[in-house]
Amino acid sequence: MGADSPRGPRSLLSDMTEKQRRRARKACTELREATDRAGCPLPSLGVDAASVITGGVLVQLGGALPDVITRLAEVIRAGTAALAAGEPEGTVSRLWPPAVGELVVDTGADRVGEFRSEDDAGRWLLAPPAGGDPWAANPDAVRMAGPGDQVRAEAARATARSQKRVG
Repeated sequence: MGADSPRGPRSLLSDMTEKQRRRARKACTELREATDRAGCPLPSLGVDAASVITGGVLVQLGGALPDVITRLAEVIRAGTAALAAGEPEGTVSRLWPPAVGELVVDTGADRVGEFRSEDDAGRWLLAPPAGGDPWAANPDAVRMAGPGDQVRAEAARATARSQKRVG
């Protein structure tokens, strides 16, 4: 039996259901963040009610506009190709370049930058998050910015803003 709650003893099914609900909420959050980042948000994404028979909890994808679903299909195909090619997690694929303004890390230069465009030679132009001259990066040496990189970029932006106010 599960631990007692203020409403009385908890059943094994209620414990399992709560665990399923936590997993479903976490999965829902991860999918929402991924689809938002990929430019294909799913506004109706949510967690369904638990089954009274099994305690299972489903994530409902809900409805989305056709262009969002088309973008999602593109992202899945690009991700599948990247996985098949053995690209490490966090790698940006040439099949799926970042959106303009998206934070990435040029691992060759060890710099965080915002994606701007692609030049005629196939290199990606990145700009410092706090402003400054863009630089060309080899797309094979670029990865998605993680949470630490995003904090670094926001700190650089805040510093640049405060220096403009003071100077």
